[in-house]
Amino acid sequence: MKSRTLYRHMFLALFLITAGSALMAQNEESEKDLQKAMQAEEMKARKDMLEDQQQKMRQMEREYSEQARIMDRSARESSRFRSSGRTTFVNSDGPFIVSGFGQENQSQLTLRKSFRETTSTSKGEFDVESGIKHFRCMISGSVGSGEIFIGIEYPDGKTFKELVINASADINFSQSISVKEEDEKKYVGSWNYVIKADEAEGNYMVQIMTH
Repeated sequence: MKSRTLYRHMFLALFLITAGSALMAQNEESEKDLQKAMQAEEMKARKDMLEDQQQKMRQMEREYSEQARIMDRSARESSRFRSSGRTTFVNSDGPFIVSGFGQENQSQLTLRKSFRETTSTSKGEFDVESGIKHFRCMISGSVGSGEIFIGIEYPDGKTFKELVINASADINFSQSISVKEEDEKKYVGSWNYVIKADEAEGNYMVQIMTH
Protein backbone atom coordinates (compact mmCIF):
# COMPACT_ATOMS: atom_id res chain seq x y z
CA MET A 1 0.00 0.00 0.00
CA LYS A 2 2.79 2.37 0.91
CA SER A 3 4.58 1.47 -2.33
CA ARG A 4 1.48 2.36 -4.39
CA THR A 5 1.16 5.68 -2.63
CA LEU A 6 4.84 6.42 -3.19
CA TYR A 7 4.49 5.59 -6.91
CA ARG A 8 1.50 7.90 -7.19
CA HIS A 9 3.44 10.75 -5.60
CA MET A 10 6.42 10.14 -7.85
CA PHE A 11 4.18 10.05 -10.95
CA LEU A 12 2.44 13.25 -9.88
CA ALA A 13 5.77 14.99 -9.27
CA LEU A 14 7.09 13.86 -12.66
CA PHE A 15 3.91 15.08 -14.33
CA LEU A 16 4.16 18.49 -12.65
CA ILE A 17 7.82 18.85 -13.63
CA THR A 18 7.07 17.90 -17.25
CA ALA A 19 4.07 20.22 -17.43
CA GLY A 20 6.04 23.03 -15.84
CA SER A 21 8.88 22.65 -18.35
CA ALA A 22 6.44 22.67 -21.24
CA LEU A 23 4.73 25.77 -19.86
CA MET A 24 8.06 27.56 -19.42
CA ALA A 25 9.07 26.71 -22.98
CA GLN A 26 5.71 27.98 -24.23
CA ASN A 27 6.13 31.20 -22.23
CA GLU A 28 9.64 31.71 -23.63
CA GLU A 29 8.35 31.20 -27.15
CA SER A 30 5.50 33.66 -26.55
CA GLU A 31 7.96 36.19 -25.14
CA LYS A 32 10.19 35.82 -28.22
CA ASP A 33 7.18 36.32 -30.49
CA LEU A 34 6.23 39.43 -28.51
CA GLN A 35 9.76 40.83 -28.76
CA LYS A 36 9.79 40.21 -32.51
CA ALA A 37 6.45 41.96 -32.87
CA MET A 38 7.69 44.92 -30.81
CA GLN A 39 10.90 45.15 -32.86
CA ALA A 40 8.90 45.05 -36.10
CA GLU A 41 6.61 47.80 -34.81
CA GLU A 42 9.60 49.91 -33.73
CA MET A 43 11.26 49.49 -37.16
CA LYS A 44 8.02 50.51 -38.86
CA ALA A 45 7.74 53.59 -36.62
CA ARG A 46 11.35 54.55 -37.41
CA LYS A 47 10.75 54.09 -41.12
CA ASP A 48 7.58 56.22 -40.98
CA MET A 49 9.40 58.95 -39.03
CA LEU A 50 12.31 58.95 -41.50
CA GLU A 51 9.93 59.19 -44.46
CA ASP A 52 8.13 62.08 -42.76
CA GLN A 53 11.43 63.87 -42.12
CA GLN A 54 12.53 63.35 -45.72
CA GLN A 55 9.23 64.76 -46.92
CA LYS A 56 9.71 67.81 -44.70
CA MET A 57 13.25 68.22 -46.05
CA ARG A 58 11.99 68.14 -49.64
CA GLN A 59 9.35 70.72 -48.76
CA MET A 60 11.98 72.97 -47.15
CA GLU A 61 14.19 72.66 -50.22
CA ARG A 62 11.29 73.69 -52.45
CA GLU A 63 10.52 76.67 -50.23
CA TYR A 64 14.15 77.79 -50.09
CA SER A 65 14.55 77.39 -53.84
CA GLU A 66 11.51 79.59 -54.35
CA GLN A 67 12.84 82.18 -51.90
CA ALA A 68 16.21 82.17 -53.66
CA ARG A 69 14.48 82.60 -57.02
CA ILE A 70 12.46 85.55 -55.70
CA MET A 71 15.56 87.21 -54.25
CA ASP A 72 17.49 86.70 -57.47
CA ARG A 73 14.67 88.17 -59.55
CA SER A 74 14.36 91.11 -57.18
CA ALA A 75 18.09 91.72 -57.36
CA ARG A 76 18.07 91.70 -61.15
CA GLU A 77 15.09 94.03 -61.31
CA SER A 78 16.78 96.50 -59.00
CA SER A 79 19.95 96.37 -61.17
CA ARG A 80 22.15 95.63 -58.19
CA PHE A 81 23.88 92.80 -60.02
CA ARG A 82 25.87 92.49 -63.18
CA SER A 83 25.14 89.74 -65.64
CA SER A 84 28.74 88.62 -65.60
CA GLY A 85 29.66 86.83 -62.41
CA ARG A 86 31.35 83.78 -61.05
CA THR A 87 29.81 80.51 -59.99
CA THR A 88 31.48 78.19 -57.55
CA PHE A 89 30.36 74.83 -56.16
CA VAL A 90 32.00 73.38 -53.08
CA ASN A 91 31.44 69.83 -51.82
CA SER A 92 32.49 68.90 -48.29
CA ASP A 93 34.30 65.63 -47.57
CA GLY A 94 32.74 65.62 -44.11
CA PRO A 95 29.38 64.27 -43.01
CA PHE A 96 27.52 67.37 -44.11
CA ILE A 97 26.54 68.33 -47.64
CA VAL A 98 27.73 71.87 -48.37
CA SER A 99 26.94 73.77 -51.54
CA GLY A 100 27.19 77.40 -52.52
CA PHE A 101 27.21 79.68 -55.51
CA GLY A 102 27.77 83.35 -56.03
CA GLN A 103 27.98 86.30 -58.37
CA GLU A 104 29.63 89.62 -57.78
CA ASN A 105 27.94 91.06 -54.67
CA GLN A 106 25.65 88.03 -54.48
CA SER A 107 26.16 84.69 -52.80
CA GLN A 108 24.24 81.78 -51.37
CA LEU A 109 25.32 79.00 -49.05
CA THR A 110 23.23 75.90 -48.26
CA LEU A 111 24.01 73.30 -45.59
CA ARG A 112 21.73 70.31 -45.17
CA LYS A 113 21.89 66.80 -43.79
CA SER A 114 19.78 63.93 -42.46
CA PHE A 115 20.93 61.93 -39.42
CA ARG A 116 20.11 58.47 -38.13
CA GLU A 117 21.08 58.36 -34.45
CA THR A 118 24.33 60.13 -35.33
CA THR A 119 26.84 61.92 -33.12
CA SER A 120 29.23 64.16 -35.04
CA THR A 121 30.59 67.70 -35.37
CA SER A 122 31.30 69.75 -38.49
CA LYS A 123 32.87 73.20 -38.73
CA GLY A 124 33.43 75.51 -41.67
CA GLU A 125 33.48 79.05 -42.92
CA PHE A 126 32.07 81.17 -45.72
CA ASP A 127 33.11 84.57 -47.06
CA VAL A 128 30.99 87.68 -47.46
CA GLU A 129 32.46 90.30 -49.77
CA SER A 130 32.20 94.08 -49.62
CA GLY A 131 29.28 95.86 -51.25
CA ILE A 132 26.71 93.80 -49.34
CA LYS A 133 23.29 95.43 -48.99
CA HIS A 134 21.18 92.58 -47.63
CA PHE A 135 21.92 89.55 -45.47
CA ARG A 136 19.42 86.76 -44.94
CA CYS A 137 19.72 83.61 -42.82
CA MET A 138 17.22 80.75 -42.68
CA ILE A 139 17.48 77.72 -40.39
CA SER A 140 15.02 74.87 -40.17
CA GLY A 141 14.99 71.30 -38.94
CA SER A 142 13.08 68.44 -37.40
CA VAL A 143 14.36 65.87 -34.89
CA GLY A 144 12.64 62.75 -33.57
CA SER A 145 15.28 62.01 -30.93
CA GLY A 146 18.57 63.49 -29.77
CA GLU A 147 19.41 67.03 -30.84
CA ILE A 148 21.20 69.15 -33.43
CA PHE A 149 23.08 72.31 -32.46
CA ILE A 150 23.68 75.03 -35.07
CA GLY A 151 25.94 77.99 -34.38
CA ILE A 152 26.90 80.87 -36.70
CA GLU A 153 29.51 83.55 -35.88
CA TYR A 154 30.25 86.98 -37.31
CA PRO A 155 33.71 87.51 -38.84
CA ASP A 156 34.84 89.06 -35.53
CA GLY A 157 33.96 85.86 -33.65
CA LYS A 158 30.81 87.13 -31.96
CA THR A 159 27.70 84.97 -32.05
CA PHE A 160 25.19 85.73 -34.79
CA LYS A 161 22.82 82.87 -34.02
CA GLU A 162 22.69 79.66 -31.99
CA LEU A 163 19.85 77.15 -32.21
CA VAL A 164 19.19 73.71 -30.75
CA ILE A 165 16.79 71.46 -32.63
CA ASN A 166 15.24 68.66 -30.57
CA ALA A 167 12.08 66.56 -30.37
CA SER A 168 10.11 69.24 -28.52
CA ALA A 169 9.32 71.18 -31.71
CA ASP A 170 10.30 71.68 -35.35
CA ILE A 171 12.43 74.77 -36.02
CA ASN A 172 11.84 77.40 -38.70
CA PHE A 173 13.97 80.52 -38.24
CA SER A 174 14.37 83.37 -40.71
CA GLN A 175 16.16 86.71 -40.35
CA SER A 176 16.61 89.33 -43.05
CA ILE A 177 18.88 92.34 -42.48
CA SER A 178 19.33 95.49 -44.53
CA VAL A 179 23.00 96.37 -44.15
CA LYS A 180 23.75 100.07 -43.79
CA GLU A 181 26.99 101.42 -45.22
CA GLU A 182 28.36 102.24 -41.79
CA ASP A 183 27.65 98.65 -40.61
CA GLU A 184 29.14 96.88 -43.62
CA LYS A 185 32.44 96.01 -41.93
CA LYS A 186 30.49 93.95 -39.38
CA TYR A 187 29.36 91.57 -42.12
CA VAL A 188 32.32 91.53 -44.52
CA GLY A 189 34.88 88.77 -44.01
CA SER A 190 34.97 85.08 -43.09
CA TRP A 191 32.00 83.81 -41.11
CA ASN A 192 32.21 80.57 -39.13
CA TYR A 193 29.62 77.90 -38.51
CA VAL A 194 29.46 74.72 -36.44
CA ILE A 195 26.97 71.87 -36.64
CA LYS A 196 26.82 69.34 -33.80
CA ALA A 197 24.63 66.22 -33.82
CA ASP A 198 24.12 64.36 -30.55
CA GLU A 199 22.47 60.96 -31.09
CA ALA A 200 20.29 62.80 -33.58
CA GLU A 201 17.57 61.21 -35.66
CA GLY A 202 16.32 63.95 -37.96
CA ASN A 203 17.44 66.60 -40.41
CA TYR A 204 18.33 70.27 -40.74
CA MET A 205 18.91 72.92 -43.37
CA VAL A 206 20.80 76.22 -43.16
CA GLN A 207 20.66 78.74 -45.98
CA ILE A 208 22.47 82.07 -46.10
CA MET A 209 21.98 84.57 -48.92
CA THR A 210 23.66 87.93 -49.43
CA HIS A 211 23.42 90.64 -52.06
